[in-house]
Amino acid sequence: MQIGIIYTTDKKAIEKLAGGLKRGLEEQGSTVLMFPDNAESFRGLASCKHLFVGTYVTSIFKAKTPSKLRDALNKVPGLAGKRSVAFAAGNGLGNRKALLSIMNDMEKQGCFIIDQRSFSSEKDAYEFGKAIKLK
Repeated sequence: MQIGIIYTTDKKAIEKLAGGLKRGLEEQGSTVLMFPDNAESFRGLASCKHLFVGTYVTSIFKAKTPSKLRDALNKVPGLAGKRSVAFAAGNGLGNRKALLSIMNDMEKQGCFIIDQRSFSSEKDAYEFGKAIKLK
């Protein structure tokens, strides 16, 4: 099964979490394609059955999706109907609002949200990727 991961490049921690997810998902036998939000092309993403989108907390009280990530989601073709998971870095204040913001932007593109998670470390992301059951 092919899985796509789109993540923001504003914070290195998100790239590490995306790498941990990739390793865990690949251990299940999936093929994982990674796309930073500043990628020139999102070729191959349309063929992915599942999508993971990673963000961070931009503000504790008024969280919003980072603009580069929102723009990337807007230009990716074929997101409608994709079973999707939103993830964020950290477990502190504002994480829930950051996840709600990214999920809102994903739903505007037609994604079907199946889960959302906050990871405090690359190991947490790896364990989740290894354990999640995707259909």
